Amino acid sequence: MEKNTKQDVHSVSDCLNCISLSEEISRLQQKLAKMEQYALHDVLTGLHNRRQFVTSLEHRIMRCQRYGDTTALLFLDINNLKSVNDRFGHGGGDALLVRFAELLSANIRASDMVARIGGDEFAILLDNLDADQVDKKIDFLLDRVAQTHTQYHGSQIPLGVAIGYCFVGPKDSISGLMSRADAAMYKAKRRMP
Repeated sequence: MEKNTKQDVHSVSDCLNCISLSEEISRLQQKLAKMEQYALHDVLTGLHNRRQFVTSLEHRIMRCQRYGDTTALLFLDINNLKSVNDRFGHGGGDALLVRFAELLSANIRASDMVARIGGDEFAILLDNLDADQVDKKIDFLLDRVAQTHTQYHGSQIPLGVAIGYCFVGPKDSISGLMSRADAAMYKAKRRMP
């Protein structure tokens, strides 16, 4: 009888160790998921970050090469963020960035991607649209931006943005695409009143 009692004690002890290990594994998995979130997403806006954006752009180039898929790369730059920071402090600038990120996320398809790639610079990857459809999407986004203000400590901060784009080609490089989209965005910015 005593032998069974020792086995029972070991079985209970083993079960408790298994439960403890299971809890530790679960805790570590949660920690890993949080670290992955930080590695791939912008902390302020929650959007994809530049690293994740570049990875997605690489995949779009490969799909263009292999299947002939079309992807438009949009570069977006918030107008006058420095003056917003000067007038309202960085809290006001951050509120504007978060509001803009929400606007973009709410107005793209699930198959598209939006990322914050720099301080006041954002990028969108739009799949399987032609030039007319991309132009309409940009007009739509500009209209939504024109209607958007950010409330911050009782003040309304207006939002303005310049958008330029290019299409991903099968022989494109990441740096070449980003340079072309950036140049198109600055061209759009120079045309603004």
